[in-house]
Amino acid sequence: MNETNISRALRARLKTMIPAYPILYENQDKPDTMTRPYLAVQMVRVSRRNTTINGSGGVMARGFMQVTVVADLDQFSGPAETIADNIAAHFPKALRLTDDTGAVTVLDAPNIMQAMRDESDWRVSVQIDYWAS
Repeated sequence: MNETNISRALRARLKTMIPAYPILYENQDKPDTMTRPYLAVQMVRVSRRNTTINGSGGVMARGFMQVTVVADLDQFSGPAETIADNIAAHFPKALRLTDDTGAVTVLDAPNIMQAMRDESDWRVSVQIDYWAS
C-alpha cells in the first residue's frame, strides 16, 4: 500500500467521526472562516520495510497519524480532552481499514498526548500508530 492510500484510508475514517469537526490537513492554510474547535492532521511516516529476506515480498509501512484538537483558550481542558477521547475511541486497537491496494491496521490504543497552549489556541494531540501492507 502506498503512502497516498494509507493517508486516504486514515483520513476517510476520521471524516466519519460523529460529531464532525472541521479538518485542516497538511500543507493547507487555515481558512479565515474555520473556527475552533477543529482538527489538524499530520501524517508521520516512520519506516518502510520489505518483509522477506530475498526482497520478493510485500512492503510493510509503519507510522502514525497525529490528529491535534485545536480549541479555544480559557475553557479548561475538558472540551478538548473530550474531543481527543472521541478520536481515540474512533480508532480502536486492531481497527483494519482496507481497499483494493492493501490494509492499514491500528497497532494499539491511540495515545492522547500532553496538552499545550500555542499562542491563542489550546491543543491536544492524539497519536494513532499503524502498520500498512
